[in-house]
Amino acid sequence: MKGYRYVTIEREYASGGAQVGQLVGQALGVPVYGREILEMAAQEGGTTPEYMEHLEETDTNSLLYSLVAMAKTTQGQLPQISQTDQLNLLESQIIQRLAQEGPCVLVGRCAGWVLRERQDVLQVFVHADRETRLRRAQEEYGVSPDKAPAVLHRYDHRRSNFYHANTGRSWSRREGYHLVLDSGLLGVELCARIVEGAVQASREA
Repeated sequence: MKGYRYVTIEREYASGGAQVGQLVGQALGVPVYGREILEMAAQEGGTTPEYMEHLEETDTNSLLYSLVAMAKTTQGQLPQISQTDQLNLLESQIIQRLAQEGPCVLVGRCAGWVLRERQDVLQVFVHADRETRLRRAQEEYGVSPDKAPAVLHRYDHRRSNFYHANTGRSWSRREGYHLVLDSGLLGVELCARIVEGAVQASREA
């Protein structure tokens, strides 16, 4: 199959990015993996998704450092890898494994970076204006109005730190993506159609 076989989506909290992923997966007839990656890594790592999320918030070590540390094993040196980075490496292995199984949509978890050596990956970032996100957080996620601003900040901050720690790059810089979509302006459904259209067009080129 020529063209894009994989779609990776990074997204601001409550921007509807996960919904975009689900709609794209349905349109293309391929599986969608988001939190499932975290759950698989937790299961294989002998812990819980909640504990992994806690580590992501509290551990400042970088996955890039861990990769260097692991390479030292070939020199007979013992690597110093945090538990967080061990689990992050496991997530990367799972993403690679899922990609080997066939075309799919991958939401979050730095999947675009993990698959960066491939030429058949469409990398997408979904964002929205603050008011749209606050409204979605309250109406769809059940976040109380008084807590919504803090929840938005918390999740965006965690995702930004997680992405930077694992890639060394800025999470929200447009240079890191092929498509940057404003779901507040375009709507979730149109964003999904744009992504699907890009995939289909790449296969017909």
